Formats: sequence, structure tokens, C-alpha cells
Amino acid sequence: MWLIAAVLAAATVAAAIPCEDVQMQCAYRSGCGKALNNYMIFCSEVLTTGTSTCPEYCEYALIALTSTPEGKDLLNCQCKDEYCEGMKSRIEICRPQVVNGAANATASCWLSQLICLADSECAAALEYYKLLCWSMYEGRKCSRKCRNSIGILRKQKKAAALSTCQCNGDENYDCKKMQNNFARLCFHNKHGNYKDKKKKTFQPLPETPTSKKPSVVTDAASVAILSQLMVIICAYVTTMT
Repeated sequence: MWLIAAVLAAATVAAAIPCEDVQMQCAYRSGCGKALNNYMIFCSEVLTTGTSTCPEYCEYALIALTSTPEGKDLLNCQCKDEYCEGMKSRIEICRPQVVNGAANATASCWLSQLICLADSECAAALEYYKLLCWSMYEGRKCSRKCRNSIGILRKQKKAAALSTCQCNGDENYDCKKMQNNFARLCFHNKHGNYKDKKKKTFQPLPETPTSKKPSVVTDAASVAILSQLMVIICAYVTTMT
């Protein structure tokens, strides 16, 4: 519902902000910059060739982008060049799914990860979790450092969706295996189910993807990518104004 509210609020803004200014602010913010990169990668097919449907990973990238304060500001910006305006019709195919999907953001663990990665503090906590809990993912042990990293991750507002997400095949790792190992090793539940509903599962992001979807961008945006984003991102934000 937060995305719907943001769209309605954007409609009341009298003067639009130049997209170039907003894009630069977003691109040089760690979390929003990653979300912009993921948007460009995951939505490249829609933006460059046009499609009759919106790929799910493009939909997820758009939801993650607009979960950031800077991403919401992009809803107010004004696209001024013909190239940007020309791409509006291509990305428009994704808008209904993005609005509907935002209200159900906790359904997919992969989407929940993208939302976390779009927030710099949550992304840092997730990276520490991934690093310190790798032995747990492999089914060996849940160390004290791993449990501490879980506690830190739980404190992050944008990690809340990870607590209720479902494995549905979108993930680029063995999500079910991770959940079972988490329950068995960290909470000593041999059946892989949670006895305590407060003990939720968080999903690490293995370095080697196992799916055919584009890899998630987790590092800072490069200068080359940022320059391309100045043009491409206009397509989405203008459809939401």
C-alpha cells in the first residue's frame, strides 16, 4: 500500500523536479544507487526492445527502487527529452504489476532481498549475515557470530519482509535448504519448522547464482552505469507521475 500512497502523493506536487537532479541524488546514495543499477539490468529487455508482458524480475526491481526515499522522489521528476518520453510506452506495461505487487512485497524472498539491498544499513547487515552464516547455509553449524548477525539483521526495518517471505523458486540459491538448515542449526528444530513464530528465517544471497535471471547488483554503482541511468530511469519515473 505504501507505493499506492506515494503515487497519490506525487500527483499533488505542483512543480516537477528535473529527473537529472533526482537521478544524481539517488545514484550516489548507496542503497538507491544499487536499486537503480538493478532496475537497469532487470528491466533492460523492456526498456530496449519492448515486450508485451513485464518480467517478474523487472517488476521486483521497480518495487525495490520505489521502496527508497530517493526512489519515491523520482515519482515527482519531469522527463524532458524525446528519448526518455519514447521509452514511457515501453515501461508502462509494468506499472499495474508494480502497484499490485508492492502491496504483497513479502510474498517472495527474492523481492524481500532486493528491498533490503535498496537500504544501505539493511544491505550491510545482510552482507555480514551472508558472510558469517555461510557455514549454516552449507549445513555445518550456526556459530555465535552468525547468531549475532541474525540479531542485527532483525533490527533493520527494511529486513522485516525477510521474516515472512516464502521460497517460490525466484531465489538464486537453494532457499528451502537454507530455511531447513537455519531452523535445525540455529534453533535446533530438527524438522525444519519453527516452534516459535518469532524466530523467523532470513535469506542469504550466495555468490554464485543458480537461476537464469540476471545477478543482483550489491556493490556501488560504476561511473559508466550511472551515466546510462541518467537516460534510462526517466522511462519508469514518468509513468508514475
